[in-house]
Amino acid sequence: MITDADIKLHVPDNIPWNWAETGYFNFYIPEANIFGFVYIVHRAGVGATISDIEIVDRPGFGADDAVYIDLINHNPLVEKAEDFTLETGLSFRAKSIREYEIDYRAGGIDLHLDCEALMEPYDIHDSEMDPMAVADEAAAIANTGFGSAYSAHFDMTVKVVGHLKIGEKKYSIDCVSTMDHSWGPRPENGFHPILWANAHFGENYSLHGIFSVDRDAPVGQQHVFKHGYALIDGKVRGAKGGRIGSLRPELFPTSMEMTLIDRDDREHTVYGSVLTHHPWVPYGNNLSPITMTRWHTTAGRVGIGTYLEGFPLNRIRK
Repeated sequence: MITDADIKLHVPDNIPWNWAETGYFNFYIPEANIFGFVYIVHRAGVGATISDIEIVDRPGFGADDAVYIDLINHNPLVEKAEDFTLETGLSFRAKSIREYEIDYRAGGIDLHLDCEALMEPYDIHDSEMDPMAVADEAAAIANTGFGSAYSAHFDMTVKVVGHLKIGEKKYSIDCVSTMDHSWGPRPENGFHPILWANAHFGENYSLHGIFSVDRDAPVGQQHVFKHGYALIDGKVRGAKGGRIGSLRPELFPTSMEMTLIDRDDREHTVYGSVLTHHPWVPYGNNLSPITMTRWHTTAGRVGIGTYLEGFPLNRIRK
């Protein structure tokens, strides 16, 4: 079970050097084709906090196609994960496990995000919440989709309001997105290929799914469902199955279809087309093509979300 205590650093005895605690928050301004995110990684084992702020407004093939990137790997480790300010210009405050306030001011960027949960944290290891959870610890880690990096992990759909100022141009932010938080050993080599995807159709309907990925498998067989949920009118329905089909001519997909099967056997199918894409490198040995995607339901609703895959680079190309 995830509680308010989990906004604080988790520092086990004899902490391994590769221990990591992460927080990911993204926002959408679809009318301006802008997608951005704040990514935080605390590595208590080596005494560092990573801060990463990235803003994208087009289908980009190189890092310099982004509007703005500020990725600093070696900030001193913060004393409190729930309330800190870095010299990078990033300030973060977790009022509770369901409320977050983020500010960033540097390099001509002024960003403010207020994130408030529309649901309880979705714990992928809680069998009462997630039909895919398993009791055995080793089996649970093997089944996360991301190995030990998801030893403890939750996803949560949130309402995000705030603003983004790029130079003299100011945009309002008012969207629904999905954040996540993890802690556990997270080696920077041997990453498990993963897909993390979500679709939001206002505050009363969202989908989120985690899949393992085998890029060398035939098209239609590259993704295996691991965890996910449907959020409908404030009620979370854990998913017990799912599938993804994507058209990926090169590194980035151009269109996709996602189906989640919730614990009540209800199928949720959405179709996506990519608005922006960006070659995110959250770790030196991991390439994560990330997109802002326009999603459509079979009933004609239109939403917005993220389609993010992560691929290890320390592997021999086939």
